[in-house]
Amino acid sequence: MVCSAAHLTAARSTMSKLLPFAATLAALSAAVTAQGAVSAPCFEPALGTNLNLTDDSVAVGLPLGFTFPGPGGGAVTAISVSSNGFVWLGTNADSGCCNGDNAKLLAQMPRIAPMWMDLNPSAGGAVWFNTQPAIGSTPASAVVTWAGVPEFPAQGAQTFQLQLFADGSAIVFYDPNTTNFSHVALVGLSQGNGATGNFVDISQTAFSPHDSGTNPTIFEELFFGFDLTTSAWTFVPNGNGGYVLTQKANCPFASVTSFGQGCPKPVTTYELFDSVSLIDLSNTAIEFLPNGSGGYVATPLAGFFNGYTNFQAFFDDDSQGPFNLPFTFSYPGGSTSAIDISSNGFIWLQSGNPNSRCCNGNSFDFVNDPASIAVLWQDLYPPGAAAGSGIFFDVVGTTEAHITWVNVPEYPGQGANTCQITLRSNGSFRLSWGNVANLTHDCLVGFSQGNTSADPGSIDFSAGTFLTGSGGTPLRLTPQALSRPALGSTFTMEVDQITAGSLFGIMVFGQTAFPNGVDLTPIGMPDCQLYASLDNLLSFPLTGTPTPFLLPIPATASLAGFILEAQAATLTPGSTPLNLLSSNGLEITLGL
Repeated sequence: MVCSAAHLTAARSTMSKLLPFAATLAALSAAVTAQGAVSAPCFEPALGTNLNLTDDSVAVGLPLGFTFPGPGGGAVTAISVSSNGFVWLGTNADSGCCNGDNAKLLAQMPRIAPMWMDLNPSAGGAVWFNTQPAIGSTPASAVVTWAGVPEFPAQGAQTFQLQLFADGSAIVFYDPNTTNFSHVALVGLSQGNGATGNFVDISQTAFSPHDSGTNPTIFEELFFGFDLTTSAWTFVPNGNGGYVLTQKANCPFASVTSFGQGCPKPVTTYELFDSVSLIDLSNTAIEFLPNGSGGYVATPLAGFFNGYTNFQAFFDDDSQGPFNLPFTFSYPGGSTSAIDISSNGFIWLQSGNPNSRCCNGNSFDFVNDPASIAVLWQDLYPPGAAAGSGIFFDVVGTTEAHITWVNVPEYPGQGANTCQITLRSNGSFRLSWGNVANLTHDCLVGFSQGNTSADPGSIDFSAGTFLTGSGGTPLRLTPQALSRPALGSTFTMEVDQITAGSLFGIMVFGQTAFPNGVDLTPIGMPDCQLYASLDNLLSFPLTGTPTPFLLPIPATASLAGFILEAQAATLTPGSTPLNLLSSNGLEITLGL
């Protein structure tokens, strides 16, 4: 697609006003006066040497460069690092596979475990080691970092760090992605060799520090979950042979939060009720009328439910079809004269699909599967219905068809749900509900044009009249996998789902967020929202989809906690009257 002269003139005018955001950050860094260095950072960004550890491996006898007075008075000058999230205080090649074990912690030689579990650097990430001499008031230290290492076999990406200091203290740090899917994770330290146990709920020491008295052992086992994520904790010798354990203060963590929706806005629309959020649509209906531009106007109605005549019926727990319509039903992305009906509260807008989509409504399948309409997608069970109940298909002349679930229980036999989908020859449709509930399943209602990865997010159908989008895949802005806005690093964002024919991108940075979005329809960008104040803008080339955008973050401690709003846009001729499309927003918090 060729950009017109008018487009280019407007673009040049806009670009001449762009401000270099990187320079703005640098100026901000220079203007902030340091508040005084703490004795040690919450997270040490100088990771040092990659130990090239693999699954269940150990780097043995790494020299510290100083003497570390370990728990119980066992001073060491070298440590051994296991890929499985702990260090031996001394020389030991045992990798400690495959779960944290408090009995072994107490019985074996001294060790410190920031996150002892089954980790697998062969599947990703790496384990790093560094030593640093004393600097000012900070004593000499050694740093071990597990960076982006998956839990075995290849789940997640755990980033955590252990810092050891020559005065005998230690810090453990956990970034926001750290978690535990399916193993026992042990956190703590011990002199071992027959030590006495001392279980502590570490997360509670944020409110009341724990003093272990004369016992140099402290540990916690976390089963299939991890409540220490996004935190740092200190073990400081108490002078009595034990430690004082507490959360390290003033540790703002780098994080990114996505909000809002890019444009063009997809026609697909839905509301998701999880198993603890009961559906609130009983004795109501919603009319979906084509709006003339590829989408729908959806209008809630009160107490509206149509009858049925039992023309065709089925009572099995499956998907059946074809059910022939007396007209061609047109919808965004296609048309059909036959449908399949699933017992689980939805219809396929075509025939020949045997998938009943058991057993919970979910947005991923809804947007990616072929086109469908859901009135009560959950695990429904027609065989459990009373006599005279079931699922019915009726036609009214040549203009309407009704699909009705009458007193159908939720599996295995709970309740009695009555609801209906009405299709019309003019392309409109209606969802209506009698008494309905989702007692133990996730339930989804709505329309999907299908075969797309664009998820518009759940909306409140009962809030009032709303417009769906007119179709298309919305521009999306996301953090690149494993990238975060840490001080002294380069944070990488990705602009994805770029519409074909787009000429270049514009990145918007601001210090004010508009969480609900500012409607850009009045300036010629229908279905688009502004999520960040227009404080700074940068143009960038589009190199594909996704296109990376790199943001250098200064290594300035005083910037920790600084919040920045970001939003992407593309110059896409023909997409909107203004020829611009916009993405969702990102809230970026600078930190560790």
